[in-house]
Amino acid sequence: MLQLGDATTHLLTGTDMRKMEPHRYFTSILIVLAALVGCSTQNKLQIIPSRGHMYLGESLTFLCKAGSEGTMKWLNGEDEEIQSDEIKEIDESTISIGLTADSLEPRVIKCHMEYESGETEETKLTLSIIEKSQFVGDLEKQKTFSSGTSVQLPCQAKGIPLPKISWIRNGETVPSSQGHISVSTDGTLNINNIQLADSGVYSCRAWIEERKEEAFRNVSVIVNAPPTAWFQNSDLNVNLKSDANLTCRVTGHPLPKVTWTRGSGPVTHDGQKYVLSATGQELSVLQLDVSDEGEYICSAQNKFGQVSATLTLQVIEAQTLSKGVLIGIVLLIILVLLLVIDLTCYRTKRRGFLMFLTSKVLRNQIPQVKLEENEKKASAEKSHVVKISGVEA
Repeated sequence: MLQLGDATTHLLTGTDMRKMEPHRYFTSILIVLAALVGCSTQNKLQIIPSRGHMYLGESLTFLCKAGSEGTMKWLNGEDEEIQSDEIKEIDESTISIGLTADSLEPRVIKCHMEYESGETEETKLTLSIIEKSQFVGDLEKQKTFSSGTSVQLPCQAKGIPLPKISWIRNGETVPSSQGHISVSTDGTLNINNIQLADSGVYSCRAWIEERKEEAFRNVSVIVNAPPTAWFQNSDLNVNLKSDANLTCRVTGHPLPKVTWTRGSGPVTHDGQKYVLSATGQELSVLQLDVSDEGEYICSAQNKFGQVSATLTLQVIEAQTLSKGVLIGIVLLIILVLLLVIDLTCYRTKRRGFLMFLTSKVLRNQIPQVKLEENEKKASAEKSHVVKISGVEA
């Protein structure tokens, strides 16, 4: 009989475990764990692993470990001894059983121990059958719809317990309430009056909250729509000799082909007068001349329709000042300068600039000016009077 110590030594020494069969390797691991448990627990009956969750279709080996030697057996929920080739006696205190989760019904296994002293002990483990989330039915990875139609994308999943279904778009959960985009109680995604803006990747999420387990299935939604074309402003005024940038905003799927016309002729890219972007939605008219004025028509077309938009371009000349206005500005500047000079002369010479200029050029004293000079002269003579012993000299 294989003893626990022999199994532990066999596992931890130089044996190449890679050559062992998977179930033997797993059983050996359990034996070591049982030995470690037995070192710290006496007369305590334990089933390892102690958690009884098994995935549907999964096979697991369970160990029953006692603290001392005795007679051991496995019982079912009705206390009947289980007879199976998958039951192995490891040693006098350890017994194993191999089980396969082939039924959805939970089951109970019991480990019964009768010690050499005559005492008995029993422990049980309830096996719960669980199943990972699996999507049911065929959900195509890509779906194409016409704009204006109503769309339903069903999504169902199975699992134990039953997963909850939700839809995610652009990192946000689609609300279940009724609206433009909503989710039914059965997990169906509904899009009413689908539009081009509703295109994108939608993810169906199957979520089992008890195990924090989730699975995703993505579907790419493509919306076919006729083209639309418009200008942000239908009139554009640009200065002469400048460049005009005309942007035609276009939507639609498949991506519309954009062309430009002016008058009765097409506008094409020549790199000198006209420059078109790679998408054709932007037209630059270089070095504007008056002859460039007029209507520019942007046309967008795909297999679902054609549409056009019109922009009116007006070339304006730069504003220039007339000769009369320039003369007026010069005269105003001269007048301001004269006023500044006149005020400066009045503050320093006590006379205006014109009086000062007249007195200097014509050497002719103005009576008022002469009177002021006489007063200044008399004041200067008075300041030379000398007082001696209280008598003026």
